Amino acid sequence: MNRRLLDALIGGAALVGTGIVIATAAPKGPVFIAGDQPVTEDQIRKKLLSDSYSNVHIVRQGRYFEATGARDGKTDKIRVDSQTGRLAVDDDDDDDDD
Repeated sequence: MNRRLLDALIGGAALVGTGIVIATAAPKGPVFIAGDQPVTEDQIRKKLLSDSYSNVHIVRQGRYFEATGARDGKTDKIRVDSQTGRLAVDDDDDDDDD
């Protein structure tokens, strides 16, 4: 096989492999705390308080922080990925939300 063709095939395979890794490693969920890096409970608390939440409670659940807080007379609950600072996405597609 021609050396130039072989180099092109190997280079192309490496690029395709890199693209797959990048596509599957992309963070999920909307940004809650910018930076796509680990976040602390204190950072989450400060963000919620700056967003006008009160009565903020945060509990660590494995990789995620579950936070509840009240704003405008309504209580909200969010889950934040401790490794990325992004809101957790619910992949539950079983349609049993009655």
